[in-house]
Amino acid sequence: MRRIRIASLAVLLLGVCGAWRAAGAATQPPPQEKEKEKEATDVYRAIVRAAEVRSPSDTLGNGVYTAAKEAFYAGKFDEAIAHAGEFTKAYLRNLNMNDALELVLLMRGFRDFQDEPLRGYAKVLALREGGRPDSASAVAARTLERWPGASIRYHLHYQMAELARDRGDHAAAVTHAMAVADSSSKSRLAPAALKLAGDETIALGEGRDRALKLYQELLERFPDSPLAPGVRSQVIEMRKGMQL
Repeated sequence: MRRIRIASLAVLLLGVCGAWRAAGAATQPPPQEKEKEKEATDVYRAIVRAAEVRSPSDTLGNGVYTAAKEAFYAGKFDEAIAHAGEFTKAYLRNLNMNDALELVLLMRGFRDFQDEPLRGYAKVLALREGGRPDSASAVAARTLERWPGASIRYHLHYQMAELARDRGDHAAAVTHAMAVADSSSKSRLAPAALKLAGDETIALGEGRDRALKLYQELLERFPDSPLAPGVRSQVIEMRKGMQL
């Protein structure tokens, strides 16, 4: 929207400059008019330059965020939380703010068993980002097997659900997603897990009725979820299709 406004203003000023130049072809403008034309031209050029440059606030602090993420992936959580804390306080408009806040939440709320399960989860994220999904699945499975009661277990299940979905193992995706979506889990990932389970139920060929129940559960349990509007529209379309 900001770039649209800038472009619109630039076009308007260009038109003004053009009009002054056209008028000048017929009559010689007074000195003050020449000064206005020069000023408008200078402003127009400045606006064009501004439109071509991304706002510095979008990326200011990227180095601090990268340091926090790399420390987290390496299992150096005290170092990571220091960098992430600095980032979230100083760079409020940076595009990585939500990811940095997520790191802080993980390191403050999921540290048990001498941090080993959280280290396993961090390694899963690093492997996925590095394009090694099979290795990520193996690490997640080992971590869950060794620490089945870890507080990070639902995050691990969700990672395994996404990885299974990505490789086309719809049954495994539903199983892991439902472990997260279970009401007893009280996981903040439950809305996304219900959505994933519904999508994978359809992909699995188990029928739209089962998927509709999962979507409806999401809407009833989490009506304020950011996912709710899209799921609500999806449910309406599915019901329309089933009535034809």
